[in-house]
Amino acid sequence: MNCYRIRPSYMVALALFIFYILMVDIKFLIKGEYASNDLKLQCNKRHTFPLTITTITKNSALFIREWLEYHLLVGVDHFYLLDNESEDNLTEVLQPYIERDLVTYIPWQDGEYRDAKLYLTLNTQQKGIVYALSLYGCNSEWTALIDDDEFIVPKDNRTLKTILKDYEEYGGLAVGWAWFGSNNHTTKPNSLVIEAYTKRRDSLDILYKTIIQPRYFKRMKTIHYPVFDSNHPLVTEHYNVVSTIPEHIKGMAYSLNKPTSDIVQLNHYKVKSWQEWLERVGNRGAVAGSRWRDTVKDFNSWDYNDITDTSILKFVPALLERLKL
Repeated sequence: MNCYRIRPSYMVALALFIFYILMVDIKFLIKGEYASNDLKLQCNKRHTFPLTITTITKNSALFIREWLEYHLLVGVDHFYLLDNESEDNLTEVLQPYIERDLVTYIPWQDGEYRDAKLYLTLNTQQKGIVYALSLYGCNSEWTALIDDDEFIVPKDNRTLKTILKDYEEYGGLAVGWAWFGSNNHTTKPNSLVIEAYTKRRDSLDILYKTIIQPRYFKRMKTIHYPVFDSNHPLVTEHYNVVSTIPEHIKGMAYSLNKPTSDIVQLNHYKVKSWQEWLERVGNRGAVAGSRWRDTVKDFNSWDYNDITDTSILKFVPALLERLKL
């Protein structure tokens, strides 16, 4: 009788694989679907704002007005803005918006909110967002969890609030994430960000950013995968429930979620020009924490210029008027 003998090297590899899977499970037991210490918002009162944005920023004074005015133009009512220790004149730029009750300004330092186990495995950005939701989440019927270099683009003539009415029975809308490149600009163009950068990656990212209903929010798995109560899942624009499978299993996550942007899209202007990239990595840091800090070498990795996408340009004339440019 012949017996097949497993080579020691295979046994070691198998043991390491099993150990890895166990570590992933432990990680998600703490911060994923199995966590018992959910954020329990008691949203019984009438919402103050139909649609807000909750974000964290750092040293964004040079471009934050374009971002604010654009989103006011497409229907956002208010911004909850966490300032991660900015060193520029951000507060001065924001002051008119604060006075008009358009911005709630929240100073933020990493490690400021560590009084619950839920937050121990989250990065700086995620902790900040959950902190803001714990304070102000019930003020919003909907809030978009996006960055200050991301612009929500309605693809048809409806406002964002009108679009979101189609998703009221769900916890949140997962928005297709489009990454824009430098358009081969080496220096900063003398124009709007959304006007200067029209080339992007030919496919959407496998991950999403989300517009959520805070009253159904339970916890943050990652910034891309907020978790809701079992009766109100996160769905795509075509009503497919988004899988919260660990994002490192990229091929499987993509096939399950099938990102689209037929109705609404999120434009991500991470790179911009070479000059702006150098300023970014030198001055801004990473709102998600030092582990996610970009370097000079990362420019080519993120500089996607595969196809031209001008869907946002329909908003340029009105935005220029708002900015008085």
